[in-house]
Amino acid sequence: MSEDNTKPGAPAAEELAEKAEYIEDVGSAVEKKLEAIEKKLEVPITEAPGRALKLLSDVDRTALRINKLLAAPGGLASFLSSFNFTLYILAYAQTKSPSFTSLVQKFLSLVKSSSAISKPSTATLVNAGAVPPIAALAVLISKARTTLRLFGCFPMYAWLRTLLDGCKPGSDVVLHRVAILQASSYLTFQVLENISFLADSGVVGPAFISAINRGDSKTARLYLWSFRAWLSGLSCDVVRLAREWQLESRRRTTRARMQAEGRAVAEYQDEEDAKFNRKWWTDAMIVSAWLPMALHFSSSTGGLPGWNLGFTGLCGVVAGSTRLSQLWASTA
Repeated sequence: MSEDNTKPGAPAAEELAEKAEYIEDVGSAVEKKLEAIEKKLEVPITEAPGRALKLLSDVDRTALRINKLLAAPGGLASFLSSFNFTLYILAYAQTKSPSFTSLVQKFLSLVKSSSAISKPSTATLVNAGAVPPIAALAVLISKARTTLRLFGCFPMYAWLRTLLDGCKPGSDVVLHRVAILQASSYLTFQVLENISFLADSGVVGPAFISAINRGDSKTARLYLWSFRAWLSGLSCDVVRLAREWQLESRRRTTRARMQAEGRAVAEYQDEEDAKFNRKWWTDAMIVSAWLPMALHFSSSTGGLPGWNLGFTGLCGVVAGSTRLSQLWASTA
């Protein structure tokens, strides 16, 4: 009888070998699965926790920068403006799809001009699923911006009051007069918009609107003239830019003549010239972006041909991009 070295209940050597081979096969299959997942996600599984922490860190840093931007002077207004006009572009993009065309008709009527310009109630546009979510959010943000502008009369009045004190010594008389006209135009725009908005919200009664609107209790005509006052203010910017360019050209011509004569000129003039050029072209871009919109909404005969919500959004985004980018850079 041969000696048996195995303990009772212990598996045989062949069985252990089979189990080891099976475990090895399973491990290989798991590794292949993980490799496939890594390849599909393009993120190594072992690095996933680190990537997740980095993502959370980026979100945290972005949230803090947004908070700092909103707290900066003019930050909230700039952010809401750019956000609002971006939503206009997205809302217009939805209209290019036939399935959304019928849903946004009421929303388009809010920003499209017609022969009888009117501004429908925001509540009417949003209720009962009248518009898709993006368009509804755009209307909501637009209403919030108009609400914030209710208090815009005070800084405009202060600006006009300062200008009426007289032209400062050394200042250009033409630029001073243009600034007075511009401040008056923007103050008129803000007053008319405030009255119309408060009337549409039920704060100002129809009797008051009729008294200042030739017996018409509707706000359409008041909105029209507020847009025209806005256009007047923007036109003042065009005149201002032309005058500033004229004065700067004279200064540069005089400086070039002095240099040609061998006379001393102030240092760092190249830097000052570059600074002036950047500011001038930035202001020109902003005015050029707002002017088409102002021309469209200032017309009582339908506005610019082919104008749509996409153009409104594009003009607003271009006009506000410079200010928002500067504010965003300051939060870094």
